[in-house]
Amino acid sequence: MSESKTEADLKKTTIHEAAKIAGVSIASVSRALNNKPGISEKTRKRILDICKDLGYVPSTSARELMGNHKNTIAISLGPIDFYASRYLGMLWPSLSAAIRNSGRNLLPVSFGEVDLQQVGGAILLGMTANDPRVETCKDLGLPFVCIGMSEGSFWVAPDDFNGGREATQHLVDKGLSDICFVTPTTYGDGYQFRHQGYMSVMASNSLPIRELRTGHDPLGEIAAYRYFISMDKQQLDGYQGFVCESDETALGVIAALKDRGYRVPEDFSVVGYDGLPGISKTLTTVVQDTDKIAAKAASMLELAILGEQPVGAVVPITLKLGETT
Repeated sequence: MSESKTEADLKKTTIHEAAKIAGVSIASVSRALNNKPGISEKTRKRILDICKDLGYVPSTSARELMGNHKNTIAISLGPIDFYASRYLGMLWPSLSAAIRNSGRNLLPVSFGEVDLQQVGGAILLGMTANDPRVETCKDLGLPFVCIGMSEGSFWVAPDDFNGGREATQHLVDKGLSDICFVTPTTYGDGYQFRHQGYMSVMASNSLPIRELRTGHDPLGEIAAYRYFISMDKQQLDGYQGFVCESDETALGVIAALKDRGYRVPEDFSVVGYDGLPGISKTLTTVVQDTDKIAAKAASMLELAILGEQPVGAVVPITLKLGETT
């Protein structure tokens, strides 16, 4: 631990590392750093010594929180910041307005770089299975709401099952039968309900269920483009339409199809998901109601702060017809 560290190494040092090395909870590290009761002086000294050896320095966001701003709500993007930040860009106007109406304000943070005991609550985006941020909030006793389903927590999510159904049914109603679900993830990781909606329609119409996994390196649309631009022509010609798990994936698919000389929607129909401003202008896509999601998240956060029992809520979606189907 006494080795000298590069600036990059120091940047990676977080409260999580200190907790792991000390064999204590994140809450204990936070108490030691902020000179709060709840731990012994021996433990406090050991934690502070470890933090010193690690070169732990709170981030800019952490410094902004000094002063115990309990009206500040931390918003965390999640492990895949590029995707979550686009979604946050769409959700932010509605969410910040809803939080302001409750007399609070939002501050984007990275977990592990701020003292979460200095905020009044948290909103978590980019939820994953067994998301560690949930346990962190519970360990700290921090009220929180998830944007995305999370069992045992307050959560609000778009109606992804019916979104997947409506997107797929739209293509079936157009007379298409060879319809494929396109995702950058493995099944069950983040978009399982959209996939289940697709499967429901295909199964109820006795149509073959197909799935293509493009990966998301370095970004969803680039990965989708690379996947489709190199796909075997005979395999590609076996499809008629694509239900994509996001607008980014749909744009990558469309670009590759056009570069290969195909026409959209004459040769292939493509449906996206999310209704991201700007990039989904001409796209047939499933649009989320950001105002309702934000309002529900804000009201649930107040319930969480009051210590009420966690509940979840599903917000209806809308299919927006564009030029790609």
